Amino acid sequence: MIKSTACRPDSAAQKAIEWMVLLRSGEATEDDYLEYECWRYADARHDAACAKIESTLGKIQNLAQMMPQENMRQALMAPSSRRKFLQNTLGIASVAVVGSLALNQEYSLPYLLSDAHTQTAQRRRIELDDGSTLDMNARTALNIILDERMRDVELRTGGVIAKVAADDRPFRINTGIGHILSRQARFHVRQESGGIHLAVLDSVVKVTGLRGNSQLVKAGHGLWFNQHTFYPVAISPYAETAWTEGRLEVRDASLSSVIGSLKNYSQAVIRLDPSIAQLRVSGNFPLDDVPYALDALAQTMPIAITRTTDYWIHIKAADV
Repeated sequence: MIKSTACRPDSAAQKAIEWMVLLRSGEATEDDYLEYECWRYADARHDAACAKIESTLGKIQNLAQMMPQENMRQALMAPSSRRKFLQNTLGIASVAVVGSLALNQEYSLPYLLSDAHTQTAQRRRIELDDGSTLDMNARTALNIILDERMRDVELRTGGVIAKVAADDRPFRINTGIGHILSRQARFHVRQESGGIHLAVLDSVVKVTGLRGNSQLVKAGHGLWFNQHTFYPVAISPYAETAWTEGRLEVRDASLSSVIGSLKNYSQAVIRLDPSIAQLRVSGNFPLDDVPYALDALAQTMPIAITRTTDYWIHIKAADV
């Protein structure tokens, strides 16, 4: 699984959306269409970005139909340049596309265009060419580059358990706010509360922050870090891996973190009132049966759950 670094998925996805807007704007010329085809087929990533959009949301030409017609008409009639028009309509299209995906608990286009991703309530194992494995939790997106010098994984969202096979090349997970380096190890890393949660299950890894500060973390130990600092955290090896078996095990965790984990396994939008977000939770809950997990929480905590259809859940403090 070797990936080229010539063009990142985000830039290709953004450009594909821009082409979609232009080709449906009413201002596109034959030269524009020819230029679009040249761009699309000049690079495999460009073609993949367009194809991914088409396979997920329909043909590129039809995407602009998601935009409100009155907004489209006003944009077209406004006394502005085509550049101004494209900026306006691109904003409308992006809101429509990303908003509709978020409502259904799906990924926005950049995540769909990652090298590997999981959807809501989906877990997945990836086996790399070097013998390493990556267990991906729900709603996780990764970019993967293996070359002769480095084994590189970008964690764009979600969480993953990496079992790193022995190799002369370093294995690095980039998180956006620091990276984790190892040669042979097993560890769990996930995005959490504005930072990164790391639990080392076997061997040792090195964490380096954006400021160049670094720390070694050994098996049985954990670390939470962000752009500014490192915080050691206690871990339970079983709790760190329970999600691979469809279980969420927590001990003295905040209700907000528990609901955050359950959201990744629910098609519904779950809203938690901030006033109860820091209530403490301990227990073992089924990830693959979110309604049952929520009912279990309601039976043991001072909370009330209101369900409006199957797609909207509101959790608030129980009436005294």
